Amino acid sequence: MTRRRTLTVFAAFLIACCMASPAMCGNPSGRWIGSWTSQTSGHTGPLRARIRQVDSDTYRALFAGRFAVVVPFVYPAKLDRVPGTFDLYRSNTRLPLMGNYGMTARISGGRFNAVYSSKSDRGVFRMNRR
Repeated sequence: MTRRRTLTVFAAFLIACCMASPAMCGNPSGRWIGSWTSQTSGHTGPLRARIRQVDSDTYRALFAGRFAVVVPFVYPAKLDRVPGTFDLYRSNTRLPLMGNYGMTARISGGRFNAVYSSKSDRGVFRMNRR
């Protein structure tokens, strides 16, 4: 098989997979469930998210979880696809008490893995499609 034919077959396969399952192409739309862990304090808790598409490279997320077992939190965030990628997203949000809150997420194969940082905390999100 020639190199050109191999690339054509691979491209066709990738397009078919993306049409069959947007999750394989890094489309984060939908519901997610998992946990967050602070690498600064060691705290951890449940986390869920509902994400909807705004345009081809922008999504709106609503994250909800709990801190210290009983303290609930909810915050919205805009996820922007990093140019030139299909599964990498960034978010910068100003949150009360935390200041600027940044996140970089890799969303692929039904998994949402992110690192976050703020003025006084940094950690990870790990979620799967619900």
